[in-house]
Amino acid sequence: MKRAVLLFILFLTLSASAQEQENYMEKANYYYSNLNYEQAFEYYFLELEARPNQYNNIKSRLQTLLLYDVNKSIADELRIALLKKTQEKPDNEQFAKLLMWFALQQEDYDIALEQCKGLDRRFNDQDAQLITIAHICFDNAQYELAKDAFEYLITKGKINPYYGDAVVGAVKTENQLCKINNVKDTKTYERLSKRIEDSYSEIGSKEYPNLAEIQADIMAYQLGKSQDAIELLLRVIGQTNDKIQKNRLKLKLADIYLYNDEVWEATLLYSQVDKAMKEEPLGHEARYRNAQLRYFIGEFAWAETQLHVLKAATSKLVANDAMSLSLIIGDNLEADTSGMELKRLARADYKIYQHRDDEALPILDSICRDGNEISKPHALFRLAELKEKKHLYDEAVQSYLQIVTEFPDSYMADDALMHAALLEDQQLRSKEAAKQHYEQLIDEYPTSLYTAQAKKNYRKLAVGS
Repeated sequence: MKRAVLLFILFLTLSASAQEQENYMEKANYYYSNLNYEQAFEYYFLELEARPNQYNNIKSRLQTLLLYDVNKSIADELRIALLKKTQEKPDNEQFAKLLMWFALQQEDYDIALEQCKGLDRRFNDQDAQLITIAHICFDNAQYELAKDAFEYLITKGKINPYYGDAVVGAVKTENQLCKINNVKDTKTYERLSKRIEDSYSEIGSKEYPNLAEIQADIMAYQLGKSQDAIELLLRVIGQTNDKIQKNRLKLKLADIYLYNDEVWEATLLYSQVDKAMKEEPLGHEARYRNAQLRYFIGEFAWAETQLHVLKAATSKLVANDAMSLSLIIGDNLEADTSGMELKRLARADYKIYQHRDDEALPILDSICRDGNEISKPHALFRLAELKEKKHLYDEAVQSYLQIVTEFPDSYMADDALMHAALLEDQQLRSKEAAKQHYEQLIDEYPTSLYTAQAKKNYRKLAVGS
């Protein structure tokens, strides 16, 4: 009799527990609909802990919620709740995955990478996610994090299916960091070039052209070995059957020809890539670079025709670049039909493209002295970029802000304001000045391409202050 009573009590307890679990999602949805997100998150987490197979369903509900989070207050609540839950349950894989996903949504790449590495150390099954995060970090200029992710994958050895991709990514990222930091030490590039040489035998044939492209870049632009770079690219182009790789290598070869003043060799290759990849982003990029080449040599009408078509390119970056260059040409020719002012700008831009900054400086200075209201903002912008390149951040900010102050109606004013704010934010650590200039961009240039990013950066500073 006692045994039967005990079994009945146990049955009731288990039934109540099961009923409670069944109600987790129902309760979460109730609190969700009543805008009590803190409680909704708690019950979603309880549901996830009880039923891990609900991960995608819960992630989808949170994704929908974040889409309507105009002021990011919900995201802030979710961040706190997730961090708390992962600290309480450090061994729960689903919570770690959810935090990693959320961090990527919020562009908190450092948190995403740490969560991914933590999962990989426990389960050794995150290679695909790690390479994805590495590329996302690179594409968003988070180069130190990208390098960390690529190098982590390399340490897992050649058995890792992404080993070759990681090797290419690591050297590409290191090369990019050297450029950003304006590294001039030849030995640094020689060491990186040696690493590439040593890596050729370690990676598969699929990644070989990608590594050769980086090697050619270093040879031509950093080690003064343009002819060696050209010979390397010609050899690899001849050995490569993949259409995309072949044309990307041709694009790099054309860039080096243009860098060496071999204009007609360059334009021929750009045209070949444009024709071969006509409706692809690579083809659009080739057409843009060909238009830029024509701008450099003063063939403005030809360049404008191509740029007009490219404004509708599927690649946002190419379309934006095409729009900017088209405005430079069109506005300057309208202000000075002789084209003399534009020729000065084009000559300076070509010198900068060829890394001959010291030759560009006097041309830009002369435009700043006696140029018109169209050419001066452009010259000031280029001067600011050169100062930024030399890590003269205070001087660069002054030049950017001079554009905003003296030429507030220029199409470059919003771009200059964003550059100034970013330097204050990321390099000078002048948070209040950065906030002020982000706010100015939001208020005075509401239709700018940079407004959304300015709002996001402003919110981050406001939360951190």
